[in-house]
Amino acid sequence: MANEIKGQKVTLRDLTDADLNDYRKWFTKGLEWTKWDAPWEEMSDTFAQSFIQKLFERLSKEAQEKRTRFEIEVDGTHIGWVSSYFIENNPDFLAVGIVVPEENFWGKGIGREALQLWVGYLFENPGLEYIYCETWSGNERMVRLALGVGFEIIEDDKVLKHNGIKYHKLKFRIGNISAPQGN
Repeated sequence: MANEIKGQKVTLRDLTDADLNDYRKWFTKGLEWTKWDAPWEEMSDTFAQSFIQKLFERLSKEAQEKRTRFEIEVDGTHIGWVSSYFIENNPDFLAVGIVVPEENFWGKGIGREALQLWVGYLFENPGLEYIYCETWSGNERMVRLALGVGFEIIEDDKVLKHNGIKYHKLKFRIGNISAPQGN
């Protein structure tokens, strides 16, 4: 499998040693992105250190053939990452996430391109019919991004409260249009 996927503006690539410095910066300064990712989860030093340690350990292992995450790069600048995970550890519900901490790259279509490349890569898995995505209704950028890439909202009935305001937890799904039908 590829260790790099190139789009028009975006390259999705494997993690490098140099990327760890970006993560240290993103988890200590310029935390605007955390207000949108999951603002009710406080960004603690312990969480940041644990996250970066896991990335460091990942560097010492041989990369999996099928990646579960890639770094996002634009014009040689590391700006964030895409990832995949199983919702509630259920292998029938593969979900994707995207984080772009570098604010200078917001609102330029880069997240859309990165997410499209990532979803396309994941759909190369034989038999994968759907990919999911989760966010909250307060993250309007992510909602627009998911809908723009072709995800549809399939759940919005769970309510969560943040700063005294009620929001909906949203689950999205996109189908693999190239998946074989009825074999």
